[in-house]
Amino acid sequence: MSLPSHLAWLGLFSALALAFSWPLPLHLSTHLTGAPSGDTGVYVWNLWVFRHELLQQHLPLQTGTVLSMAPPVDLTLHNYTLFMDLLAFPLIGRLGLISAFNLVYLGMMALTAWCTACLARAAGCRRWEAWLAGVAFAWSPVLMARSTGHFSLVAAAPLPVLLLILVKGEGKGRYRDAVALGATLAWAAFCDIYYVVYGALLIGTYVLAHAAVVTRSSETAARLVFVRRVAEGLSIVTATFVAVIALQGGLIEFAGIRISMRSLYTPMLLLTVLVLGRLLLAWAPRLEWRYRFARSHTWLAAAAVGTAAVLLAPVLLAYGGRMVDGAPSGLQIYWRSSPPGVDLLAFVMPNPNSPLFGTPFKAWIEAQRVDGFAELTGALSLVGLGVIATAWFAAGWRPRRRWLVMAVLFAALALGPFVHVAGVNTYIPGPWAVLRYVPVLGLARSPSRFVVLVSLCTAVLFGLALTSLGSRWPQRRRLVLAAVTAALLFELSPVPRTLHAGQAPAVFRRIAADPRPDIRVVSLPFGLRDGTSSLGNFNPLTQYLQTVHGKMLIGGYLSRVTREQKRFHLRFPVLHALITLSERGEPVLTDVQRRRAMASRDRFMIASNLGYVVTDDAQTPPALRAFAIELLRLEPVASADGYTLYVPHVDRSSIDRAFMAPPIAR
Repeated sequence: MSLPSHLAWLGLFSALALAFSWPLPLHLSTHLTGAPSGDTGVYVWNLWVFRHELLQQHLPLQTGTVLSMAPPVDLTLHNYTLFMDLLAFPLIGRLGLISAFNLVYLGMMALTAWCTACLARAAGCRRWEAWLAGVAFAWSPVLMARSTGHFSLVAAAPLPVLLLILVKGEGKGRYRDAVALGATLAWAAFCDIYYVVYGALLIGTYVLAHAAVVTRSSETAARLVFVRRVAEGLSIVTATFVAVIALQGGLIEFAGIRISMRSLYTPMLLLTVLVLGRLLLAWAPRLEWRYRFARSHTWLAAAAVGTAAVLLAPVLLAYGGRMVDGAPSGLQIYWRSSPPGVDLLAFVMPNPNSPLFGTPFKAWIEAQRVDGFAELTGALSLVGLGVIATAWFAAGWRPRRRWLVMAVLFAALALGPFVHVAGVNTYIPGPWAVLRYVPVLGLARSPSRFVVLVSLCTAVLFGLALTSLGSRWPQRRRLVLAAVTAALLFELSPVPRTLHAGQAPAVFRRIAADPRPDIRVVSLPFGLRDGTSSLGNFNPLTQYLQTVHGKMLIGGYLSRVTREQKRFHLRFPVLHALITLSERGEPVLTDVQRRRAMASRDRFMIASNLGYVVTDDAQTPPALRAFAIELLRLEPVASADGYTLYVPHVDRSSIDRAFMAPPIAR
């Protein structure tokens, strides 16, 4: 394609980005597509803290602005969105933080669409069909739902670029393609840590689908007949046992033997293995390995890995230092309690982003969990699926095997460790039940996000299917394209978008006016939060509001907070007490906690240089407020917009008598 054609594509995608975000273009400097009190606020904070650290001439891979009582925290495994941070850096000073954030978001949507269209074109689509494939992915229900909270996942442009390099470089053995793959993997890591894992999976799956072919054997060995019969018998027995447990509960008695079972996880695992084994015996698959090793392949792989390692060197060094210091990167993975995947029916659900017909489906997803809409939306375009089905059955179209393999594999991974159907846990284990224990793959701990890859592969299949329909009936191609374009835009349209105000309450502007740069702020309720756990009850809005006042926070929210960082904060009796009273429910402070907090308060206040305490009046429990006022000798100085601002007072005459109590086991 020529440069004017690419510019035309980009122009159309940019116009669509503005149209499908309406009325955001009218409120670029004041509103966001996600609530600042959720993950959106932290993604805005990413842009601010990146710029803040650079202006302070610090390496922007760590910061002391949050969790500030501890040494500077490592941001290498935080969803830091370094690529978007860099894009926003020159814009923030001129346009403001919210405007810069929104412009980067709109630009990333257009860039993702253009990269996907280029991939579809290279895969065999005609121009307009390829453009529609870009639309189908960049404004898919999956990415639109993520744009309400998980903005790093919207920056999906590196994923189609990885596949584009593989498609255009297939069989050519060029070092420039290997270097480009490595550079794009680094780019993916700078967009979202999940995407470097997904990128490696895309490369491995694409290459493996070309190198190996699985066919059905024409001959079935007679000696396997007995094995098949045994597998069938065991499957029947296990299925009967599962049915009895489901109907009668977890306690049954057989031949005088009492069998107790609290759930169906283990019997369903056994039944699944038996059924899969029986299917494999019936199908009798035969693996044909077509890959032919060449010495140059080793050097090509080394070039790709080396390029990625060089570009990711600052991140890898910081992460390596974290490992040397013994700071674990994540939580222990348990068999039953890992994050769930998307519901099986969610794949064929009408677009929940649509204000015309998506409201009941959105409500159903949100009922699954607090962040369900941004995390569990898995709807694929029904128009796209319809075009694929029509081309398959009416035109006899068959895509290249690798696209189907990738779509099916990633869909299976997106289902999570156990398959859910219509909100019901079937206890059937999926591939992720095992693959989540693989060290590198385990970094992508939320399996529902694999649906981004499913959406990408489906968009390419949609473009290829539409191209085949045009080739099958060329005289009707324009009519088909017009109808499909109209139907796709209608289906995917989220207009009007729900917007959230980004203005800060007045009390935070008062903190911003304080000329002291080294004071700290405590917000109540107080705590430390990461992507899977929480100490106390930290509100992400607190971190968003830090972008207004610029002072250090005691507490914070990062994607990953190590156990050592949590233990460090619990060593302070004052913070330990505030965390305890901030917990949900009706927490009670022990006499020991109270005495130690009171005894250590003055030294803590001097060490922390505590300047202000802010309470969210609607969320702060009365017991927490009363204790904080007594403990920190708080004096109210302002109250507005549901917040109260306090100034603490230090009794300096008691500093010599104050002491830091030993840590309290939690």
